[in-house]
Amino acid sequence: MTTLTITSISTRKLLTLVPLAGLIAATINAVLFYIGTATGAIPANLIIPNAGQPLFIVPVIAASFMPIIAAGLLLALLNRFTKQPLRIVNIIAVVFLMLSFAGPFSIPGVPVSMIAFLELMHIVVAVAVLTAFNRFASRPVNL
Repeated sequence: MTTLTITSISTRKLLTLVPLAGLIAATINAVLFYIGTATGAIPANLIIPNAGQPLFIVPVIAASFMPIIAAGLLLALLNRFTKQPLRIVNIIAVVFLMLSFAGPFSIPGVPVSMIAFLELMHIVVAVAVLTAFNRFASRPVNL
């Protein structure tokens, strides 16, 4: 007899994990932002085209929380309709991480040091999502 293992997601755990993962990612990214600005790696006078102003801490924090909230909502939705919701979210998270790497390169006149910090911030968010969901939200169910 073969045992099929699917992954079930605890919605109750998600309600705790999403804000916690967001807080952790936002805190780490805030520290990275302040290190980058203090060292001059993130210039205070470089205008971000879509924002019309230099990068500052509020968008860094918002950009840390928004993908985690979206991933949590997606995971909760997929949990209702698929047998492998975590696997699908993992794949989507990695694809979005790869796509996000293009973003910093679209800023005109961006120094390489700023690109490095922004890319690292993207990685922080992806690691927070993947770690929180894979390690703490899932539970195997044998069929």
